Amino acid sequence: MNRSYHVYALSDRLKARKIEREIAKVDGVKLIKISKDLKLMNIEMENSKITAVMERVVNICNRISNGCEVHYKFT
Repeated sequence: MNRSYHVYALSDRLKARKIEREIAKVDGVKLIKISKDLKLMNIEMENSKITAVMERVVNICNRISNGCEVHYKFT
């Protein structure tokens, strides 16, 4: 399943790359991409692992870029 998230308080591209690398290693993640403007994150993941993946994503984002928040983008 492909889901989009708003990203808040991500300060620079270097941190975004670190976040992408770590999230890509999470079990259940197939693809991760943060937009160039650092405001949108697209994650393709297994349906059965959405909750577990997103818990890890939130922790990774907050750890790498202190104060970074991720919110589901309703379309």
